[in-house]
Amino acid sequence: MINRLVVIFFVVFFSSLNGQELDSIQLTKTGTWGLNFANVGLSNWAAGGESSVALGTVLNSKMVRKKGLGTWTNQFDFALGGARVGDKDFRKTDDNIILQTKFTQRFSKKFRFSTLGIFRTQLLDGFKFRADPLNEGEELSEKISGFMAPGYLSLNLGFDYQPSDAISVSLAPTSGKFTFVSDQTLADAGAFGVSAGEHSRAEFGANLLIAADLPVMENISCKSSLNLFSSYDEFGTIDVNWESLFVMKINKWFNSSLGTQLIYDKDILIAQEDGSVDSAVQFKHVLNFGLNFALF
Repeated sequence: MINRLVVIFFVVFFSSLNGQELDSIQLTKTGTWGLNFANVGLSNWAAGGESSVALGTVLNSKMVRKKGLGTWTNQFDFALGGARVGDKDFRKTDDNIILQTKFTQRFSKKFRFSTLGIFRTQLLDGFKFRADPLNEGEELSEKISGFMAPGYLSLNLGFDYQPSDAISVSLAPTSGKFTFVSDQTLADAGAFGVSAGEHSRAEFGANLLIAADLPVMENISCKSSLNLFSSYDEFGTIDVNWESLFVMKINKWFNSSLGTQLIYDKDILIAQEDGSVDSAVQFKHVLNFGLNFALF
C-alpha cells in the first residue's frame, strides 16, 4: 500500500504541474537569513559564573507559483546553532532542515484538492552527555542522532480548506509517513521507532495539518503549524509535531525571534531520570536576537 501511495503521489503531483502553461504563471519569492551572536566574558568575577559564546543562523525561503486554479508552494527552512560554556567544547543547541512542497487545485471558493510532501532531518550529530564516574569533572558523550538519523518523509493526498490567505487546514485520509535511520549503531538499537537492525519504517494512515501565518500587531508576526498523524494500524494513537515562530522586527537590519517546537511520538523512547525509557512530550524553545537580511 505504501509503494502505491508513493507512485500515486508523484503521478498526481507532476501531472498537475504539467497542466500549467508558462505564459500564465505568477511567481512570488520570499526569503530571509538571520545571524545571531551572544557572549558573556568573566574575569576574576567575584559573584561566580562562566564565560560563554553562542552562535546561530536561521534561513527561511518560500516560493509560490500560481496559474489559474492551481498553486504550487515550495518552502525551505534551516536553523543551526551552538554554544560554548566555560571550558567545555562547543555544543549544538539547534539543528533543523525542513523541505516542504505542496500543490493545490481549487474546486470551490475555500476548498482545494491537495498533494503535500514534507521532509525533515538535521545536519550535525547530536550527543547526550553524562558525568564520567571514573574521572571527576569529565563527561562521557553518547551519539543519539545525526544526519538522516532520524529523517522523516511525509506524503499526503487529500483536501485543503482555506478560509483566508493566512490560514489553511489540510486533511489527508491517504498519508504515508516514512522514518529513516542511516546510522548503523542507532538502527541496531531500534532508535526512533524502526525495528532493530532496520534503517527505515513505513506507516500508512491519516494526516491533519493546520497552518497559520498571522500578524500579531505592528512589527510582530506569528507562523504556526500543527501536524497530526495517526497510523491506520493503531488508529487513535496520534503523533504530534507543533512548531511556532514569533518574529519581532526592530528595524530593517535587526529582529528578535522566539521559536518553539513540541513533539510527541510514542515510538520515540526517551531516557527518564530513574533510568527507564518511555515515550514523552519533547519541547524546545529558541530565543534569538541578531541581524536579519532579506534575500528576495
